[in-house]
Amino acid sequence: MLHRMIPPALMFLCAFVQCSEKQPISAPPKYTGDLPQLQARGVLRVIVSEEPITYIPRQAEPVTLDYDIAHSLADALKLKLELVKADNYVQMLEKLLEGEGDIIASSLTITPDREKLAAFSVPYLYVDEYLITARTDSLPETVADLAGMEISVRQSSSYYQTLIDVQKEVPSLRIHTVSDTLGTEDLVKGIAQGEYKATLCDAHLWHAIASYYDNLVAPLVVAEERPLALMMRPNDTQLKVMVDEYLLAHQFTRHRQQTFTDDLPGLKERRRLRMITRNNAMTYFIYRGQQIGFEYELMKRFASQHNLGLEIVIPNSHAELLSYLNEGRGDVVASAMTITEVRQEQAAFTQPYNEVSELVVVHADGDSIASLQDLAGRTIHVRASSSFYTTLMALQDSIKGLEIAIVPDDVETEDILAGVEEGIYDLTMCDSHLLDIERAYGRRLKAALSIKPTALGWAVRKDNSELLAALNEYIKEEKGGLFFNMMKKRYFKSTRAVARAKDSMRVGLSGQLSPYDELAKKYASQYGQDWRLITAQMYQESRFDPEAVSWVGAQGLMQVMPSTGQDLGFTDLHEPQESIHAGVKYMRQLINRFDHNLPMEVRIRFALASYNAGYGHVLDARRLAREMGWDPNRWFGHVEKAMRLLSQPDYYERARYGFCRGGQPVHYVRNIQNFYDAYVEILNTTIPAKATQPLSSGFVGSPPAAEDRR
Repeated sequence: MLHRMIPPALMFLCAFVQCSEKQPISAPPKYTGDLPQLQARGVLRVIVSEEPITYIPRQAEPVTLDYDIAHSLADALKLKLELVKADNYVQMLEKLLEGEGDIIASSLTITPDREKLAAFSVPYLYVDEYLITARTDSLPETVADLAGMEISVRQSSSYYQTLIDVQKEVPSLRIHTVSDTLGTEDLVKGIAQGEYKATLCDAHLWHAIASYYDNLVAPLVVAEERPLALMMRPNDTQLKVMVDEYLLAHQFTRHRQQTFTDDLPGLKERRRLRMITRNNAMTYFIYRGQQIGFEYELMKRFASQHNLGLEIVIPNSHAELLSYLNEGRGDVVASAMTITEVRQEQAAFTQPYNEVSELVVVHADGDSIASLQDLAGRTIHVRASSSFYTTLMALQDSIKGLEIAIVPDDVETEDILAGVEEGIYDLTMCDSHLLDIERAYGRRLKAALSIKPTALGWAVRKDNSELLAALNEYIKEEKGGLFFNMMKKRYFKSTRAVARAKDSMRVGLSGQLSPYDELAKKYASQYGQDWRLITAQMYQESRFDPEAVSWVGAQGLMQVMPSTGQDLGFTDLHEPQESIHAGVKYMRQLINRFDHNLPMEVRIRFALASYNAGYGHVLDARRLAREMGWDPNRWFGHVEKAMRLLSQPDYYERARYGFCRGGQPVHYVRNIQNFYDAYVEILNTTIPAKATQPLSSGFVGSPPAAEDRR
């Protein structure tokens, strides 16, 4: 009868008390053996970090390289790939040596101590190691300046070996070893808080997190070009031979040089194409752990056709896009850029890949504007670097009283559009396809007036004629074709998820919540979850439609991304049993990724937000909440507020995972909370008390206090 005594809003807080830690899980199979044994089993188990993407790229860096190598290596060996995930190096090594995996692909630096334990492949990447310390008036400029300094590192890390080598030259250097449970970012954070004096950090990681810490600097390169490689068991000699051959054949090995200005043959020699773009909803962003965006999808297909890996470069502002190109920091600008005479003086543009209209945009309830003269006395907000500014300057003399207000160059057009919707700005201008995106998300905006048609193109350096010709050929073949039209529909026409009213939920007098109640109960029991919450999430995701496909390609009742389903071991996500099983298993993994010291209801809400937008964005929101003085361990009224800020440039440009349309996970968690409360209330009304199952057989005493949901 306990469930009768708990208000529905509180029952959610206890929904997973029986979840996770206390539930026994069958141990994974353990077996060792060289390549012939792997071929006999038909499976290659690659040990990787939990996230395929660990930061948004600020320069040309292979952010998914370890996962990419895992997938392509399994294909080359004609083996089924099984990803084995681990939190840190110690766990990875244990899993390898004990036979839970066959290869570690996690950007491991080759060190003498590690070579005593395992075998390494040839290097596939080289990185610099930076000294990280607090900003002061006296900073070390050479290795000799490290004399007397205390530097904190994990003994299991490659940084420890680096410092051992430095200590031979600088004996007074003090090495402070910390727990192997501390990550490099924990140490960096500890320096910012005054807990540690200094540490070492790989260059690419420091570039990703440096914006978090205004009081820290990287004044010194302590070690240059440290080799990263795959790790295998020491006796797996045949596997090592094949892995080395594969890495060398695919020319994965790269050094730290970042600037190249050569043409297509040079790109093919290095096997990579560097795309210069912006981090926003139209061109490139991270969603549910995937790299997506209209420009990204088109450029990725082009790169694939030329057997090139695609890497992303994100300058600090729109104004720097073409300068990055000409400096050799990238190879092609693909950022929804309008072709103008001024820009053509700086770079060579492809033929147009998209034609759009420049629109004057108003609030959906705003006054109609029928002609250019109706702009008299109005204020239009745009960036000075945008093509809209050039258009307006040409019109200003002929429209009496037209005011052009300049917004900072690092503000994205979608944020100006949000300002129009919220009444902060009067009018703005945007291209028609961006307005389509914003309206698909439900923004109350409309086109007031079409100023002129315009063409979008990709830019390359003027002397890169072969790359320009290849891009033009690609546009000629693809424009108007199936793939191009699919991408236009996905990004500019597909309606995004919207809130759904409670009264549309299908619940009969029998107490059946959906046609899939038995499957929900089955997997809820298997993974220690509440079937009513699973059902609420299922309704939010698909409205119980097993054939549902989202705008980004998520599939089935639980809208699992195909790549996520594959990693979990599921291939037919439209089949109800597989979809529900995959979704519940994934939720379980997400819940367990958050600190077990947090209240379970908080972990669940963080997991739901991660399911919707991606785990990394939730980490960014928690960090931002702490920075804003809110509680990073509470969702409602705290982390959810920070999540909303991640759609604003002032915040997402400092975030490790970049732009996030933060309102989506906020609505997602609230909707599921409301659906769950309604389901509990309905079941308590339609089913006799004795027929319902207690919320948790392990729940004793009063429920925990409800989290503030203001």
